[in-house]
Amino acid sequence: MSTPSASTVLKAFDVLSLFIERQTLGASEAAQLLNAPRASTHRMLVTLRTAGVLEVTESGQYQLSMRLFELGCFAPLRRGLHEAAMRPILRLAAFSQLPVQLAVREGNEVLYLERVGYRKNNLTPVGERGPLHATGVGKVLLAFAPPCFRETYFAAPLSSYTEHTLTSPERLTQELAQVRRRGVAYGRQERHDGYYSVARPVRDHQREVVASVSIVAAEPFKDRLGQFEIALEKTCRDIENQLLERWVAREREAV
Repeated sequence: MSTPSASTVLKAFDVLSLFIERQTLGASEAAQLLNAPRASTHRMLVTLRTAGVLEVTESGQYQLSMRLFELGCFAPLRRGLHEAAMRPILRLAAFSQLPVQLAVREGNEVLYLERVGYRKNNLTPVGERGPLHATGVGKVLLAFAPPCFRETYFAAPLSSYTEHTLTSPERLTQELAQVRRRGVAYGRQERHDGYYSVARPVRDHQREVVASVSIVAAEPFKDRLGQFEIALEKTCRDIENQLLERWVAREREAV
């Protein structure tokens, strides 16, 4: 395996540094900001995506991935998401008296950024990954991912975790279409037996889905989930308003 030169590593950091003040970037804009050829800049962006530190948004632009979060580097966008979400999800957990979780898509998986309201039996600790097709938050993130991503995701065999896990691409495609129409997804014992969830999307200032929030209930409380759809929607809107305020503040500082 070849060792990257110091200049290549420095160029990679130059590219990553562009995202400190910008949430998303295309290859042309990045090349212009770096005063570098578009071709070599595009190659670097692709390399960083392959390394897992960048990901492609629904609109085809690049943004920081959660790999940096996992390494303890806290990407500004996602750190801002976590900070923006904490008060709203704490309020929702207090109101519903049920666990609430915040998650994002990282590659082909769900990454859990926060979980509040749990007393015992953490099924998936903060920082752990999970399947997109077998969780409420995962279905939301999968439903609003680029069509080409879903096509690639469904091309591989879908793992089964319980007897309730949907592993048919056709059935999942139908369910995800409904998620896009209604803006809400349900998890029904597809990851863990005896656990249910209801999830909604969180959008950024460009109206792209950047996260999902869900309420989780054990079997005895599953019938309560439907009554919290409106409260869950309000929580997601509160997070979106916080994200918008932060974006506006950054734009003003940049002027």
